Amino acid sequence: MVVDDELGICKNVEKILTKNNYMVVHTQSASHALEMMKNDTFSLLISDIVMPEMNGLELLKQVAIEVPNIKTVMMTGYASTNTAVKAIRLGALDYIPKPFTPDELRTTVSRALLGKIQEITITDAERNAIQVMDIELDFGGEAASNLIEPETKTILDEIVETSEFFCSVGNMDCDVMEKLGTTCKTGLKKKYCPKLKALAKKKGEKTAAFNPKTMIGIDQPFDYDEVVAITGPEYVQYMDRDGFAFLPYEELKKVDPFKADTKQAKIFDPASEPLLKNILVVDDEVSVNNNIRKILGKNGFQVDQAVTKQEALEKINQQLYKLVLLDLRMPGVSGLELLKAISKIQPLARVIIITGYASIETAIETARIGAVDYLPKPFTPDELRNVAERAYTLAA
Repeated sequence: MVVDDELGICKNVEKILTKNNYMVVHTQSASHALEMMKNDTFSLLISDIVMPEMNGLELLKQVAIEVPNIKTVMMTGYASTNTAVKAIRLGALDYIPKPFTPDELRTTVSRALLGKIQEITITDAERNAIQVMDIELDFGGEAASNLIEPETKTILDEIVETSEFFCSVGNMDCDVMEKLGTTCKTGLKKKYCPKLKALAKKKGEKTAAFNPKTMIGIDQPFDYDEVVAITGPEYVQYMDRDGFAFLPYEELKKVDPFKADTKQAKIFDPASEPLLKNILVVDDEVSVNNNIRKILGKNGFQVDQAVTKQEALEKINQQLYKLVLLDLRMPGVSGLELLKAISKIQPLARVIIITGYASIETAIETARIGAVDYLPKPFTPDELRNVAERAYTLAA
Protein backbone atom coordinates (compact mmCIF):
# COMPACT_ATOMS: atom_id res chain seq x y z
CA MET A 1 0.00 0.00 0.00
CA VAL A 2 1.44 3.37 -1.08
CA VAL A 3 -0.07 6.59 0.27
CA ASP A 4 0.95 9.99 -1.09
CA ASP A 5 -1.14 13.01 -2.05
CA GLU A 6 1.08 13.39 -5.14
CA LEU A 7 -0.27 10.99 -7.78
CA GLY A 8 3.01 11.07 -9.71
CA ILE A 9 4.96 9.77 -6.70
CA CYS A 10 2.41 7.00 -6.13
CA LYS A 11 2.79 5.85 -9.74
CA ASN A 12 6.59 6.03 -9.64
CA VAL A 13 6.80 3.94 -6.47
CA GLU A 14 4.37 1.43 -7.96
CA LYS A 15 6.41 1.22 -11.18
CA ILE A 16 9.68 0.70 -9.29
CA LEU A 17 8.34 -2.02 -6.99
CA THR A 18 6.30 -3.95 -9.58
CA LYS A 19 9.57 -4.61 -11.42
CA ASN A 20 10.55 -6.67 -8.38
CA ASN A 21 7.24 -8.58 -8.54
CA TYR A 22 5.58 -6.74 -5.66
CA MET A 23 1.83 -6.21 -5.95
CA VAL A 24 1.24 -2.51 -5.31
CA VAL A 25 -1.89 -0.44 -4.82
CA HIS A 26 -1.94 3.26 -4.05
CA THR A 27 -4.19 6.05 -2.85
CA GLN A 28 -3.83 9.79 -2.34
CA SER A 29 -5.81 9.78 0.90
CA ALA A 30 -4.57 8.52 4.27
CA SER A 31 -8.11 7.99 5.56
CA HIS A 32 -8.98 5.96 2.45
CA ALA A 33 -5.80 3.92 2.93
CA LEU A 34 -6.82 3.13 6.50
CA GLU A 35 -10.20 1.84 5.36
CA MET A 36 -8.56 -0.28 2.63
CA MET A 37 -6.13 -1.80 5.14
CA LYS A 38 -8.97 -2.70 7.51
CA ASN A 39 -10.81 -4.49 4.70
CA ASP A 40 -7.90 -6.24 3.00
CA THR A 41 -4.48 -7.71 3.91
CA PHE A 42 -1.29 -5.82 3.14
CA SER A 43 2.29 -6.67 4.10
CA LEU A 44 3.71 -3.15 3.98
CA LEU A 45 2.51 0.45 4.14
CA ILE A 46 4.66 3.15 2.48
CA SER A 47 3.32 6.57 3.40
CA ASP A 48 4.14 10.23 2.84
CA ILE A 49 4.08 12.48 5.93
CA VAL A 50 2.86 15.92 4.84
CA MET A 51 -0.63 15.34 3.46
CA PRO A 52 -3.94 17.21 3.73
CA GLU A 53 -6.76 15.96 5.99
CA MET A 54 -4.70 13.27 7.76
CA ASN A 55 -0.89 13.41 7.81
CA GLY A 56 1.38 10.38 7.80
CA LEU A 57 2.14 10.48 11.53
CA GLU A 58 -1.58 10.53 12.34
CA LEU A 59 -1.95 7.55 10.02
CA LEU A 60 0.83 5.72 11.88
CA LYS A 61 -0.98 6.21 15.17
CA GLN A 62 -4.22 4.86 13.75
CA VAL A 63 -2.49 1.92 12.08
CA ALA A 64 -0.97 0.86 15.42
CA ILE A 65 -4.49 0.68 16.86
CA GLU A 66 -6.58 -0.61 13.97
CA VAL A 67 -4.19 -2.70 11.80
CA PRO A 68 -1.21 -3.40 14.10
CA ASN A 69 0.25 -6.29 12.10
CA ILE A 70 1.21 -4.26 9.02
CA LYS A 71 4.82 -3.09 8.62
CA THR A 72 5.35 0.58 7.81
CA VAL A 73 7.92 2.80 6.08
CA MET A 74 7.68 6.59 5.87
CA MET A 75 8.88 8.80 3.01
CA THR A 76 8.96 12.58 2.90
CA GLY A 77 10.25 15.55 0.95
CA TYR A 78 10.29 17.56 4.18
CA ALA A 79 12.71 15.45 6.18
CA SER A 80 13.59 16.61 9.69
CA THR A 81 15.07 15.03 12.79
CA ASN A 82 11.81 15.86 14.56
CA THR A 83 9.54 13.84 12.28
CA ALA A 84 12.16 11.10 11.86
CA VAL A 85 12.20 10.38 15.61
CA LYS A 86 8.41 10.56 15.83
CA ALA A 87 7.97 8.18 12.89
CA ILE A 88 10.34 5.56 14.31
CA ARG A 89 8.86 5.84 17.82
CA LEU A 90 5.37 5.44 16.34
CA GLY A 91 6.39 2.16 14.73
CA ALA A 92 7.81 2.93 11.29
CA LEU A 93 10.63 0.59 10.35
CA ASP A 94 12.39 3.25 8.29
CA TYR A 95 12.20 6.86 7.15
CA ILE A 96 13.26 7.79 3.62
CA PRO A 97 13.91 11.42 2.66
CA LYS A 98 12.90 12.34 -0.89
CA PRO A 99 14.31 12.30 -3.46
CA PHE A 100 15.46 8.69 -3.26
CA THR A 101 16.76 6.31 -5.90
CA PRO A 102 14.90 3.20 -7.07
CA ASP A 103 17.61 1.04 -5.47
CA GLU A 104 17.25 2.84 -2.13
CA LEU A 105 13.51 2.20 -2.19
CA ARG A 106 13.84 -1.47 -3.22
CA THR A 107 16.51 -2.10 -0.57
CA THR A 108 14.42 -0.55 2.20
CA VAL A 109 11.29 -2.46 1.18
CA SER A 110 13.19 -5.76 0.95
CA ARG A 111 14.83 -5.32 4.36
CA ALA A 112 11.52 -4.32 5.94
CA LEU A 113 9.63 -7.34 4.58
CA LEU A 114 12.45 -9.75 5.47
CA GLY A 115 12.53 -8.53 9.09
CA LYS A 116 16.04 -7.12 8.80
CA ILE A 117 15.15 -3.74 10.32
CA GLN A 118 14.88 -3.45 14.07
CA GLU A 119 11.31 -3.05 15.26
CA ILE A 120 10.59 -1.18 18.45
CA THR A 121 7.62 -1.27 20.80
CA ILE A 122 6.41 1.64 22.88
CA THR A 123 3.75 2.04 25.51
CA ASP A 124 0.31 3.39 24.73
CA ALA A 125 1.15 6.35 26.98
CA GLU A 126 4.17 7.30 24.84
CA ARG A 127 2.25 6.83 21.62
CA ASN A 128 -0.54 9.07 22.86
CA ALA A 129 1.97 11.70 24.01
CA ILE A 130 3.63 12.07 20.60
CA GLN A 131 2.26 15.19 18.92
CA VAL A 132 1.30 14.54 15.32
CA MET A 133 -1.35 17.13 14.54
CA ASP A 134 1.02 20.08 14.13
CA ILE A 135 4.07 18.93 12.19
CA GLU A 136 7.12 21.18 12.55
CA LEU A 137 8.70 21.36 9.10
CA ASP A 138 12.46 21.72 9.45
CA PHE A 139 14.06 22.84 6.19
CA GLY A 140 17.57 23.26 7.58
CA GLY A 141 20.66 21.13 7.11
CA GLU A 142 20.46 18.08 4.92
CA ALA A 143 16.71 18.27 4.49
CA ALA A 144 16.90 21.53 2.57
CA SER A 145 18.42 19.92 -0.52
CA ASN A 146 15.35 17.70 -0.84
CA LEU A 147 13.14 20.73 -1.39
CA ILE A 148 15.07 22.53 -4.12
CA GLU A 149 13.93 21.91 -7.67
CA PRO A 150 16.65 21.70 -10.36
CA GLU A 151 15.50 25.05 -11.67
CA THR A 152 13.96 27.59 -9.31
CA LYS A 153 13.03 30.95 -10.76
CA THR A 154 14.25 34.09 -9.02
CA ILE A 155 11.71 35.68 -6.69
CA LEU A 156 11.50 39.42 -7.39
CA ASP A 157 10.37 42.09 -4.97
CA GLU A 158 7.71 43.17 -7.47
CA ILE A 159 5.82 39.87 -7.21
CA VAL A 160 2.38 40.40 -5.76
CA GLU A 161 -0.16 38.00 -4.34
CA THR A 162 -1.70 36.06 -7.20
CA SER A 163 -3.28 32.93 -5.69
CA GLU A 164 -4.68 31.38 -2.54
CA PHE A 165 -1.29 29.67 -2.01
CA PHE A 166 0.69 32.91 -2.02
CA CYS A 167 3.03 33.15 1.00
CA SER A 168 3.79 36.71 2.10
CA VAL A 169 6.92 35.59 3.98
CA GLY A 170 8.59 34.07 0.90
CA ASN A 171 6.76 36.41 -1.50
CA MET A 172 5.79 33.54 -3.77
CA ASP A 173 3.29 30.75 -4.42
CA CYS A 174 4.31 27.91 -2.10
CA ASP A 175 3.69 24.16 -2.35
CA VAL A 176 3.96 23.86 1.44
CA MET A 177 1.15 26.37 1.87
CA GLU A 178 -0.87 24.44 -0.69
CA LYS A 179 -0.43 21.23 1.33
CA LEU A 180 -0.99 22.68 4.81
CA GLY A 181 -3.34 25.55 4.05
CA THR A 182 -1.03 28.03 5.78
CA THR A 183 2.54 29.31 5.74
CA CYS A 184 5.03 26.81 7.21
CA LYS A 185 5.85 27.09 10.91
CA THR A 186 9.42 28.17 10.25
CA GLY A 187 8.25 31.08 8.13
CA LEU A 188 5.65 32.20 10.65
CA LYS A 189 7.99 31.88 13.62
CA LYS A 190 11.27 33.17 12.17
CA LYS A 191 9.92 35.48 9.47
CA TYR A 192 11.97 34.09 6.60
CA CYS A 193 11.34 31.54 3.87
CA PRO A 194 13.35 28.34 4.54
CA LYS A 195 13.20 27.31 0.89
CA LEU A 196 14.75 30.57 -0.30
CA LYS A 197 17.38 30.40 2.43
CA ALA A 198 18.26 26.85 1.41
CA LEU A 199 18.52 27.89 -2.23
CA ALA A 200 20.81 30.79 -1.33
CA LYS A 201 23.02 28.45 0.70
CA LYS A 202 23.18 26.00 -2.21
CA LYS A 203 24.31 28.79 -4.55
CA GLY A 204 26.96 29.89 -2.08
CA GLU A 205 25.40 33.26 -1.35
CA LYS A 206 26.40 35.06 1.84
CA THR A 207 23.89 35.23 4.65
CA ALA A 208 23.44 38.10 7.08
CA ALA A 209 26.43 39.23 9.15
CA PHE A 210 26.96 37.58 12.52
CA ASN A 211 24.70 38.99 15.22
CA PRO A 212 25.50 37.43 18.61
CA LYS A 213 22.15 38.54 19.97
CA THR A 214 20.36 36.15 17.64
CA MET A 215 22.99 33.64 16.52
CA ILE A 216 24.47 31.99 19.58
CA GLY A 217 25.67 28.71 18.10
CA ILE A 218 26.22 25.12 19.13
CA ASP A 219 29.08 25.82 21.52
CA GLN A 220 26.65 28.02 23.47
CA PRO A 221 23.15 26.72 22.76
CA PHE A 222 21.15 29.41 24.57
CA ASP A 223 20.06 32.93 23.81
CA TYR A 224 22.31 35.95 24.12
CA ASP A 225 20.75 37.46 27.25
CA GLU A 226 21.08 34.23 29.25
CA VAL A 227 24.73 33.87 28.22
CA VAL A 228 25.61 37.50 28.99
CA ALA A 229 23.96 37.27 32.41
CA ILE A 230 26.69 34.84 33.41
CA THR A 231 29.66 35.52 31.14
CA GLY A 232 29.46 39.22 30.38
CA PRO A 233 29.16 40.66 26.84
CA GLU A 234 32.88 40.34 26.14
CA TYR A 235 32.52 36.57 25.71
CA VAL A 236 31.02 36.95 22.24
CA GLN A 237 34.25 38.58 21.07
CA TYR A 238 35.61 35.05 20.85
CA MET A 239 32.84 33.80 18.58
CA ASP A 240 32.70 33.82 14.82
CA ARG A 241 29.70 34.53 12.62
CA ASP A 242 28.22 31.03 13.07
CA GLY A 243 28.43 31.15 16.84
CA PHE A 244 31.57 29.04 17.13
CA ALA A 245 34.47 30.18 19.29
CA PHE A 246 37.39 31.01 16.99
CA LEU A 247 40.12 30.79 19.62
CA PRO A 248 41.95 27.46 19.46
CA TYR A 249 39.73 24.92 21.18
CA GLU A 250 42.25 23.89 23.83
CA GLU A 251 42.99 27.53 24.64
CA LEU A 252 39.30 28.33 24.93
CA LYS A 253 38.76 25.37 27.27
CA LYS A 254 41.23 26.87 29.76
CA VAL A 255 38.87 29.82 30.30
CA ASP A 256 35.70 28.89 32.15
CA PRO A 257 33.12 31.50 31.13
CA PHE A 258 30.88 30.31 33.94
CA LYS A 259 33.43 30.67 36.76
CA ALA A 260 31.37 33.51 38.24
CA ASP A 261 28.54 31.07 38.75
CA THR A 262 29.62 29.43 42.00
CA LYS A 263 26.21 28.28 43.20
CA GLN A 264 25.83 24.56 42.59
CA ALA A 265 22.63 22.58 42.29
CA LYS A 266 21.71 20.49 45.28
CA ILE A 267 23.21 17.03 44.93
CA PHE A 268 20.61 14.26 44.93
CA ASP A 269 20.99 11.97 47.94
CA PRO A 270 18.97 8.75 47.40
CA ALA A 271 19.34 7.86 51.09
CA SER A 272 17.59 10.99 52.33
CA GLU A 273 15.42 12.24 49.48
CA PRO A 274 12.67 10.75 47.32
CA LEU A 275 13.32 9.93 43.66
CA LEU A 276 11.97 13.22 42.32
CA LYS A 277 12.65 14.74 38.90
CA ASN A 278 16.21 13.43 38.78
CA ILE A 279 18.08 14.00 35.52
CA LEU A 280 21.54 13.18 34.26
CA VAL A 281 23.08 15.54 31.69
CA VAL A 282 26.01 14.09 29.73
CA ASP A 283 27.97 16.64 27.69
CA ASP A 284 31.73 17.25 27.53
CA GLU A 285 31.13 21.03 27.40
CA VAL A 286 30.99 22.25 31.01
CA SER A 287 29.22 25.45 29.94
CA VAL A 288 26.43 23.46 28.27
CA ASN A 289 26.00 21.29 31.38
CA ASN A 290 25.86 24.33 33.63
CA ASN A 291 23.30 26.10 31.48
CA ILE A 292 21.06 23.04 31.32
CA ARG A 293 21.31 22.61 35.09
CA LYS A 294 20.31 26.24 35.69
CA ILE A 295 17.39 26.17 33.26
CA LEU A 296 15.92 22.85 34.42
CA GLY A 297 16.65 23.62 38.06
CA LYS A 298 14.14 26.46 37.82
CA ASN A 299 11.52 23.84 36.95
CA GLY A 300 12.26 21.74 40.03
CA PHE A 301 14.51 19.16 38.39
CA GLN A 302 17.44 17.69 40.31
CA VAL A 303 20.22 17.72 37.72
CA ASP A 304 23.37 15.61 37.90
CA GLN A 305 26.19 16.11 35.41
CA ALA A 306 28.85 14.06 33.62
CA VAL A 307 31.47 15.45 31.24
CA THR A 308 33.29 12.23 30.27
CA LYS A 309 32.32 8.77 29.14
CA GLN A 310 33.76 7.21 32.30
CA GLU A 311 31.96 9.64 34.59
CA ALA A 312 28.65 8.98 32.79
CA LEU A 313 29.05 5.20 33.10
CA GLU A 314 29.91 5.48 36.80
CA LYS A 315 26.83 7.57 37.50
CA ILE A 316 24.34 5.39 35.62
CA ASN A 317 25.77 2.32 37.39
CA GLN A 318 25.39 3.96 40.82
CA GLN A 319 22.00 5.71 40.63
CA LEU A 320 18.69 5.44 38.88
CA TYR A 321 17.73 8.29 36.58
CA LYS A 322 14.34 8.88 35.08
CA LEU A 323 15.71 11.14 32.35
CA VAL A 324 19.10 11.39 30.60
CA LEU A 325 20.10 14.23 28.27
CA LEU A 326 22.94 12.87 26.13
CA ASP A 327 25.29 14.66 23.75
CA LEU A 328 26.10 12.56 20.69
CA ARG A 329 29.74 13.58 20.18
CA MET A 330 32.10 13.22 23.12
CA PRO A 331 35.82 12.42 23.32
CA GLY A 332 36.47 8.71 23.67
CA VAL A 333 32.94 7.73 22.68
CA SER A 334 32.53 5.60 19.57
CA GLY A 335 29.27 6.12 17.73
CA LEU A 336 26.21 5.43 19.85
CA GLU A 337 27.92 3.18 22.41
CA LEU A 338 27.02 5.41 25.36
CA LEU A 339 23.34 5.47 24.37
CA LYS A 340 23.40 1.68 24.04
CA ALA A 341 25.01 1.36 27.47
CA ILE A 342 22.41 3.59 29.11
CA SER A 343 19.59 1.65 27.42
CA LYS A 344 21.04 -1.64 28.68
CA ILE A 345 21.88 -0.56 32.25
CA GLN A 346 18.80 1.59 32.82
CA PRO A 347 16.14 0.51 30.29
CA LEU A 348 13.44 2.54 32.05
CA ALA A 349 15.34 5.83 31.76
CA ARG A 350 14.04 8.18 29.07
CA VAL A 351 16.85 9.51 26.87
CA ILE A 352 16.84 12.80 24.98
CA ILE A 353 19.63 13.35 22.44
CA ILE A 354 21.14 16.85 22.42
CA THR A 355 23.54 17.54 19.58
CA GLY A 356 25.12 20.23 17.47
CA TYR A 357 25.66 17.69 14.68
CA ALA A 358 22.08 16.70 13.95
CA SER A 359 21.35 14.38 11.03
CA ILE A 360 18.41 12.32 9.84
CA GLU A 361 20.52 9.16 10.08
CA THR A 362 21.43 9.61 13.76
CA ALA A 363 17.88 10.65 14.60
CA ILE A 364 16.56 7.40 13.13
CA GLU A 365 19.21 5.23 14.78
CA THR A 366 18.90 6.81 18.23
CA ALA A 367 15.11 6.45 18.11
CA ARG A 368 15.52 2.76 17.29
CA ILE A 369 17.83 2.29 20.26
CA GLY A 370 15.38 4.00 22.59
CA ALA A 371 15.82 7.80 22.57
CA VAL A 372 12.41 9.42 22.99
CA ASP A 373 13.38 12.85 21.66
CA TYR A 374 16.13 14.56 19.69
CA LEU A 375 17.04 18.19 20.31
CA PRO A 376 19.43 19.84 17.82
CA LYS A 377 21.61 22.69 19.10
CA PRO A 378 21.15 25.58 19.26
CA PHE A 379 17.92 25.25 21.20
CA THR A 380 16.06 27.70 23.37
CA PRO A 381 15.41 27.35 27.12
CA ASP A 382 11.71 26.85 26.39
CA GLU A 383 12.44 24.07 23.90
CA LEU A 384 14.65 22.38 26.50
CA ARG A 385 12.01 22.68 29.23
CA ASN A 386 9.28 21.36 26.94
CA VAL A 387 11.12 18.21 25.84
CA ALA A 388 12.30 17.52 29.40
CA GLU A 389 8.81 17.87 30.87
CA ARG A 390 7.31 15.75 28.09
CA ALA A 391 9.88 12.95 28.51
CA TYR A 392 9.73 13.10 32.28
CA THR A 393 5.95 12.72 32.22
CA LEU A 394 6.40 9.47 30.26
CA ALA A 395 8.93 8.26 32.83
CA ALA A 396 6.69 9.00 35.82
